[in-house]
Amino acid sequence: MRNQSLTGFALHQRKYRERSYILHFFSQEFGRVDGVIRQTPPSLYHLSILQATGKAELKNFSQLDVQGQPFYLQQKALFAGFYLNEILLRLLPLEEAMPATYQAYIFTLEQLKQLPKNDPKDLQLKIILRQFEQIFLEELGYAIDYFADSLGNQIDPAQFYLFIPQEGFIPNIQPRGFSGKELLLLGQDQQIRSENVALLAKLYRTILTELLGNKPLKSRQLWVSQQQYS
Repeated sequence: MRNQSLTGFALHQRKYRERSYILHFFSQEFGRVDGVIRQTPPSLYHLSILQATGKAELKNFSQLDVQGQPFYLQQKALFAGFYLNEILLRLLPLEEAMPATYQAYIFTLEQLKQLPKNDPKDLQLKIILRQFEQIFLEELGYAIDYFADSLGNQIDPAQFYLFIPQEGFIPNIQPRGFSGKELLLLGQDQQIRSENVALLAKLYRTILTELLGNKPLKSRQLWVSQQQYS
């Protein structure tokens, strides 16, 4: 890259040497781009434009220009924002455009900003997060076929299945996992609704756990701690 203009959002930054920062930036043009910036980096959830130069994985960032006002996230929405940034930081491929995820990120921040204070059982929050995960996982290449198992056989509504991210749904002789009836209903209506949000949470967590490996999500640990003391 040479004086490449990037529009996007800071995912994470950390101090680097005396007056610089390493900035992980989610851009509209090239997805995640990492670089060194020699000025105060943009705040989280604040649309920004900067210039990137360099052939190595770590670019030089300059000419930072923040746009308008940031998305102000409060209380539980703020923890959700931390979660979004963490899974993006850990799973986005480097310098590969992710247009659907980028648009979903902006839309999700807007929804989180407007999250109602009275959200029984955090239902609306869960729906918002599942919607983002669905788009992100599909663009990463993990679209789910709800109508066929790992061998290509049609899902049997009377059968139970385990889900293996690299393989798909595997028939399970034990009555645990996902019922075929549930899977077929998800396939027929992939809109995320209150009645299927728990099932999708279980399914998406299975995929994300596989992709993230053994290192736990810090944002999830913060969420659990907040729930314990709230």
